[in-house]
Amino acid sequence: MGLPLDPATYGAFVITALLLALAPGTDNIYIATRTLSQGRRAGLLAAAGVALALTAHVTLITFGLSQLFLSSPELYRAVRWTGVGYLLWLAYRAFTMRPETAWLDTQVAPTGTASRRIVAQGFLLCLLNPKLAVFFIAFLPQFTDPAAGAMTVQLLILGVTFALCGLGIFLVMIFAIAPLGAWLRRHPAFPVWQGRLTGSVLGGMAVWLAFEDA
Repeated sequence: MGLPLDPATYGAFVITALLLALAPGTDNIYIATRTLSQGRRAGLLAAAGVALALTAHVTLITFGLSQLFLSSPELYRAVRWTGVGYLLWLAYRAFTMRPETAWLDTQVAPTGTASRRIVAQGFLLCLLNPKLAVFFIAFLPQFTDPAAGAMTVQLLILGVTFALCGLGIFLVMIFAIAPLGAWLRRHPAFPVWQGRLTGSVLGGMAVWLAFEDA
């Protein structure tokens, strides 16, 4: 039994999803920052967290729960500002990190609790972006055909494909910039600027999310 999607339409969707994943966003900026500051393993953990959140978004839209954001502006704003607050908290933590602690983090591959924290941060950063849920609601149905089969199955296939395309782009980005991060971490001034750079990126992401519709 074949997929309930037209091959040409599905191919166009894959190309579009890859192009969208290449566009700068909070997800790939966070992954890039983790990779540069803590290495390839940290970048892969961050990507795993984002991929899990994308899967959660896909599940929500498949079962119609994301429609709540369209029908309830208050819920949309609440989730949005929760995400902004979380980004600002992470930025504050980065700015207040002591240089010697930052240096230790870059020299030791994240394991155990540190690994779970990186995955959780990537997951929450992506999950607490209601714009992504609204985007899925508007974007995915454009590539479906009610006459081809169950809409739930079609949306699930498209959503999982989108998440896999994003993960593929993340992996290419991580392996491409990891050598640069390794070079930076050998530079004597890097420990001093690591927290400031990470904090600035996270703070900028918070402002971006807060005022994107302004």
